[in-house]
Amino acid sequence: MLAIIIALLILDFALTSAISWLNLAYLKRRAADPPPEWAARLDTSRFPQMVAYREAHTRLAQWARLADLILLLVILLSGLLPVLARWAAGLPVGQIWQGLAVIAVLGAIQYAAGLPWEILSDFGVERKFGFSTITWKTWLTDQVKSILLTAVLGAPLVAGVLFLIGQLGGNWWLPAWGLVVLFQLFVAWIAPLVIFPLFNKFEPLKNEALRDEVFALARKANFPLGGVFQVNASLRSTHSNAYFAGFGKSRRIALFDTLLEQLSPAEILAVLAHEIGHWKKKHIPKSLAAGVLLSGVGMALLAWVLALPWLYRAVGMEDLYRAVGPVGPVAVVGLYVAGMLFSPLGLLLGPVANWISRRREYEADAYSLELYDHPAALEEGLIRLSEKNLANLFPHPLAVIFYHSHPPLLDRVEAIRRRVAARAAAPSEDTL
Repeated sequence: MLAIIIALLILDFALTSAISWLNLAYLKRRAADPPPEWAARLDTSRFPQMVAYREAHTRLAQWARLADLILLLVILLSGLLPVLARWAAGLPVGQIWQGLAVIAVLGAIQYAAGLPWEILSDFGVERKFGFSTITWKTWLTDQVKSILLTAVLGAPLVAGVLFLIGQLGGNWWLPAWGLVVLFQLFVAWIAPLVIFPLFNKFEPLKNEALRDEVFALARKANFPLGGVFQVNASLRSTHSNAYFAGFGKSRRIALFDTLLEQLSPAEILAVLAHEIGHWKKKHIPKSLAAGVLLSGVGMALLAWVLALPWLYRAVGMEDLYRAVGPVGPVAVVGLYVAGMLFSPLGLLLGPVANWISRRREYEADAYSLELYDHPAALEEGLIRLSEKNLANLFPHPLAVIFYHSHPPLLDRVEAIRRRVAARAAAPSEDTL
């Protein structure tokens, strides 16, 4: 059975790597000979930099994937998991604390293994191409805050799940599902109020004219907006973005200060109209419902796998499993190995989720034209965002299927133009 786990890990690595390199090769070909209709529309002088940026990230990601695969194989084959479980089982604390001890050790190992690649990304690739502005002080502070947040928020959740496993046996997954859903809703609610401000400074949008236009746009769509804020994202990067976050009175729009510098007010309003379109088309509750359903299915699968003796036999823990059952540190090891089994499943489910997401992006673009009838501003905003961020303008179709939650830029722009042309060709009410 261990061979099956290893084979799945290698298969996942091979498929991900193949698509990644195929995507890079496709980008190089298309960027060297762009479609004539786009050559005049896009800033082709940035194409060599776009290709170089994507190639640098592809190579770095490939080394990171390989290192992660090697780490997982070492953990599986070295006998670390049974040693760790037996060590934790001997601690003079309850089973929940024993399980948390195993998670802390495994988490620390994977965190330490991932640090070099994060550093190479932030202080290597991103800085080389003029994006990263983060200092070592800010970076280290972010790391400490992230670790503390993980402990403060994650430990109670894991402890709750381990408690349910210990108390309810094979039926633990149903109440655990409810616990996870409540946790996700709680985090989504407090994130814009408590978590995000720990990392960035949020202040009311200084451009009063733009702020008034944003609120007017929200009122036109009957969108309940709690506030419009600008974020000092330039503290870490020159990448630009905007997002909605929160529920009810905590719902707010956050605009990166880099976005405010790179786009015109009309382009910003067009992009925000697109985001409001997601709310208007009920994409957010639909995604939430799908997430809740999938988390329930995932919990049920975990409960099934956790009760399989061969899972523990594969990692040399069958004796401990038979002695105490799937509880405490044994349950944590079971969950950890099950996560390895489910990783390729996520790759296979990705295309369905991405297809749905891309359809919704087209719908949000269409609504943006209804709410804020400035198609040129929407086009230009999308193009400038992609060019400024050195986004891949020519992704391979397979990469789009497996990894892209948004349609390629050129496809989005063409869809916008088709919609505008169809609207212009449609007879007006005056001619009826």
